[in-house]
Order: sequence, then structure tokens, then C-alpha cells
Amino acid sequence: MMRLKVTFPHMGYNWVCFKTLVEGMGAEAFLPDYNNVKQLDPGLKHSPEWICFPFKVTLGNFIAALEDGCKVIAMATDCGPCRFGFYYAVQERILRDLGYDFEMKYLPQGDLLTFEWVDLLKSLCPDKSLFNNYLVFRTARLFLMKCQLVQDIEKYEGLTRCYEINPGETTQIAKKCVQMVDAANRYYKLRQLRSRIRRMFREIPQRKRNGTLKVGLTGEIHVTLDPFTNHDIKRKLGELGCEVHMDLSLYDWIVHKFHLNFHRKYLEYLSKTHKKIGGLQMDIGGEAYWVLGEYINWAKRGFDGFVHTYPFTCMPEITAKSIITKWYGDRIFDLPPAFFPFDEHAGEAGFVTRLEAYVELLKTRKEKMKNGTRRN
Repeated sequence: MMRLKVTFPHMGYNWVCFKTLVEGMGAEAFLPDYNNVKQLDPGLKHSPEWICFPFKVTLGNFIAALEDGCKVIAMATDCGPCRFGFYYAVQERILRDLGYDFEMKYLPQGDLLTFEWVDLLKSLCPDKSLFNNYLVFRTARLFLMKCQLVQDIEKYEGLTRCYEINPGETTQIAKKCVQMVDAANRYYKLRQLRSRIRRMFREIPQRKRNGTLKVGLTGEIHVTLDPFTNHDIKRKLGELGCEVHMDLSLYDWIVHKFHLNFHRKYLEYLSKTHKKIGGLQMDIGGEAYWVLGEYINWAKRGFDGFVHTYPFTCMPEITAKSIITKWYGDRIFDLPPAFFPFDEHAGEAGFVTRLEAYVELLKTRKEKMKNGTRRN
């Protein structure tokens, strides 16, 4: 029986997780290249000009896959005010207008407790006679375990890079860990990997941990997790001497959609309890609801900086930006924010200059506070 060849969007290290979903059902996973300028070009050419940048990036993924003979696309969708809910339908229409012959499969992820995702997994199984509840459970469990390990890698990478003695070693270890997660397809192997990954990062030669800037990184999920889309902002912050804390991950999002993410519930609580000063009371799309909670949380924990990344023209994230800007300007919270909108026009040189200036500002501010000088 001929195996289905299925592709999916590329989002940072998370390709290993999506690959497990596809191959766990007996289909063949078509892995897009890491996002790059050449692959982005057709996405830009055939996308509406003012659509979100992740739309253009993922459309480029799909065109590259279809050009290489892939016939099935798997794409997540959502409900609510965010434009992400329309990605799959608009992208399908664009690709069909371009003359491609394919099948678009989509995953409604508004509420994963409806178990509509089981129907998606079943559609990926070439031999329906082999499809059963155990196969679903096994695949879903491996997927979640790999999501959690990728989250661990992202976490250790952000906390380690600024202390590394040998430049680039953290990046190399992170990539090696991702390959290890990809190669492991048994429960016991994945369980063993968790402690091994932690040990590998700890064994990186590091300098003393004193006086380092603690910076929180958050924003829209695709932009924040994909290094190509955000000009590798996490790595650059680390190389500039920042200990980068990032709670956002694919695992964090999946657990939230299963209504088991108590960290996100806490962030919602923080936003809601600041209603009188502009805290959001509901999800308005993107990650805006939780971005406000992250800002309040990190401000209370005494972080030195807050970096917010999002697609240019993303209204929910722009709303969050406006509220945070007012909070800091009115001295309600003393956590200096930096905002980085991304699209195809976001130049590398200008971005690096802004990032370096922001980090220098944080260093100067921290030194003044250390010497007893208050913020003017």
C-alpha cells in the first residue's frame, strides 16, 4: 500500500513533534527545510500584502512541499478573533488557484477535549484496518513527550547561552538534543532523554553567574518560536549577555487547549485583576491575553527586561503593546519593554542595532539601580 506523504508548517524545533504525529499513523512525513529566504519568496509572492507574516512563511512551506511532490497538507486552525483561524482556508484557495493538486487536512484546536484531532489522525492512517484507540494513544503520548522535551531544550538554551565560555556551544548542544529527540520513538527512551538533556546543558563550560540581565521573551507563538521569522532573537539576546526566560512553547499551547495549563490560568488571573488599568478580561486573539500576564508576572519577579515579538499588523499583539507601553510610562510597573514587529521588510541590521541599544540601556539601568540611583 502506498504511504501518504504529508507535510506541515515549520516552526523552530517543533518539526520533530509534528513528524511523530504523521509517522505514528503510518504516513510519510515530508520535512520542510528550515525556513529561509528562498523558501519564503513564493509565499510572499502569492500572499495578500497585509496578511500576518506567519501566513506567508507557512504558505512558502506548502509551496515548497507541493513542488517536491507532496500531496497532503496538515494545518492547524482555531476559533475566535485571530486571523489564524482563516489560514488554512485562504491558503488552500491560493494553492488551488495556482494549479496544485493536493488534499488539505486541518486540525480544529479551539478545544482539544472535543477530540476532533482523532479524526485528523485517522485520515492520516493509510490502512484504516490498523487504526485503533491504542494507536491514537501511543502516537498522542509520543507527541506530547517530544513537545515537552523540545520545551526543555528551549528553556535550557535560553538560560545557558549567556554563560557559555565557548561561543556557539549552546547552539550546537541544542541542535544535537533535537536530533536525539527525533531519533527516540519509545517511551522509555524519551523518559531517559529528559535527564540526559539537562545534564548535557549543565556540562557546557560556563562562567560565574553574577550580574547577568534577566529578560523575559514572549509574543505571538509562531514568531517567538521560529528563529528565521524573528531573526534568531533568543540567540542574539543570549550572546549579548541576557539570561532569556521563555514560557511559551508548543507543549504549553497544547496543554492549554486541554484545559490543564495552570500557568496560563495564572497569567489570565493577573490580567483580569488589573482591569482598572487596562488588563484584558478575555482572549482577543494571538497571545495578547497572556502577554499582559507575562509582563505583570516578570515585573513582580524583578526581571530586568521584557521583549515582545509579534507579526507586523497583528491587532491583538499591538493592543497588548499599547497597554504595556502605558503601564511602563505611567510607572505602574518598572519593567522596561522592547517591542519587535516582524514581516518580510524587517531588516537584520536595523533589528540588531535596536536590540543592542536596548540591552545597553538595561545594563546601564541595572548598574544605576545597583549604585542606588532610582529611575528618573
